[in-house]
Amino acid sequence: MTASPQLKRVASTQWENFHQSQSATVQRHYQLLPAAGKMTANSLRQSAELVLDLIDEARQSGATIRPLASNWSFSKISAQENCWMLDTTWSRRKNRLRPRNLDPGFAGDPDGLMLLQCGQTISYLNHTIEREFGRSLATTGASNGQTYVGAMSAGTHGSAIGEGAMQSRVVAIQLLSVDRQNLWLERPGKKVLKPELVAEFGSTLKRDDDLFDAALCSLGLLGVIHAVVVETVPIFLLSSSQFEHAYDSKLRNAMRSLDPASLDIPGDVDVPAGNPQPYFFQFVLNPHAPDDPTRVKLMYKLPWDPTHTIDYREQGKWGPTYDLAEFVGKLLESASAFTPLIATQIFKLQLSLFRNKVGTWGQTFNYTTPRRATAGAAIAVPASRSDEALDIFIKTHKDHGPAPLAFACRFVQKTPGYLSFTRFDPTCVIDIDGLAHGGTLPMMERIRTALDDAGIPYAQHWGKHHDLRHGRLERSYGADLAAFRAARDRLLPSAADKTVFELGSPETAVGS
Repeated sequence: MTASPQLKRVASTQWENFHQSQSATVQRHYQLLPAAGKMTANSLRQSAELVLDLIDEARQSGATIRPLASNWSFSKISAQENCWMLDTTWSRRKNRLRPRNLDPGFAGDPDGLMLLQCGQTISYLNHTIEREFGRSLATTGASNGQTYVGAMSAGTHGSAIGEGAMQSRVVAIQLLSVDRQNLWLERPGKKVLKPELVAEFGSTLKRDDDLFDAALCSLGLLGVIHAVVVETVPIFLLSSSQFEHAYDSKLRNAMRSLDPASLDIPGDVDVPAGNPQPYFFQFVLNPHAPDDPTRVKLMYKLPWDPTHTIDYREQGKWGPTYDLAEFVGKLLESASAFTPLIATQIFKLQLSLFRNKVGTWGQTFNYTTPRRATAGAAIAVPASRSDEALDIFIKTHKDHGPAPLAFACRFVQKTPGYLSFTRFDPTCVIDIDGLAHGGTLPMMERIRTALDDAGIPYAQHWGKHHDLRHGRLERSYGADLAAFRAARDRLLPSAADKTVFELGSPETAVGS
């Protein structure tokens, strides 16, 4: 492989994710750096060539490449032992596409497309499109420090009840794989770029639904996603309120229907006239006191106000409470009798009540730093059975707890992509968030087992703690798993090809 300052090999071979929940010793560690200046078709092509050279060398050496994004995943998705790790977070250029770049058959909003390199973070993307272009992202995860490609590749779920997860807004993908495959993937029914521009990227245009659905949430199993095109929407505002509400029949009905109209919404919550359906609906339940009120958060979409001041201050990024979770986790290890009391106090402290806070998407879903010594899982279930599933979560915790955690329910639409875990029409995602305490991970597994026993269909967030053994992978994905594997066979026909992009953890065994 030809040496290049844009593909830098670094000395460190010890890797650990931010949460300190996973680690690995890697054989080689590379950083993919951007070319100087703005991103051009030529610089994108040259960057792709460097990655293809690395893939060639890995294939000849029998090595495995794992692309690394923002390090936020709790799971082993990036922690492949003895791999060649490719850190993509430095390649974060972005360009707004213009009508002259688009295929004559493009039928979408020509002002809404952004071309993103693989390291582009959601936070900086928000800053650019909101302040410079008057655009918004339609959905993201609950916070925005991830790279867009990393979040998409792990299936990070969205947070808007009328949208799917983040990959539902991806319309084109540049995928680099073995045998110097530089593919530009689009859907046949949704043409995006002019073929001439795709050729300037050094890419082969493939308008293929199967490959596109496989690449949307691919876990790095198909190759390196080098760039994507994302649809944005005209800028809007959100009015957010958080209030107490009993876990009662009204909340259960809202869970099943994704229509919070049945809730007892406080009179001081500003519900827009003529637009009573929230854009976002979430509630958090404390399993240590399940009869106490939940914390319901509603966000209503408002038209853009040109007098609104966009303020991205990164509140709470660092400070004296930064390691509170680690301290409390250690305390609970030695004094588990205090778990309900301490967990309840943290619940109240972290989930304050407020009304009618107005901001853009980027302000509302601001940059938040993951906390050390925490643990998280997310389980998607059909919204129509969401209260039944949450009752199982509560009962399992009551029977086998306590563990320092809370349950949060969010609601999204079914998401394209064979391995997208928000796969139900529509989906309730039940987050299990807590401290990295000895009882937390066993409690997560007990909940999975209880759902298995109850026969409730579910799928698990790839980027959080999960376990797909015991037939769960096949039960969750069914025919879509077979379709993903068939697409992978097309791109990586031999066992040696697949080794280049393997994911070897038994908890996440997907390949074949």
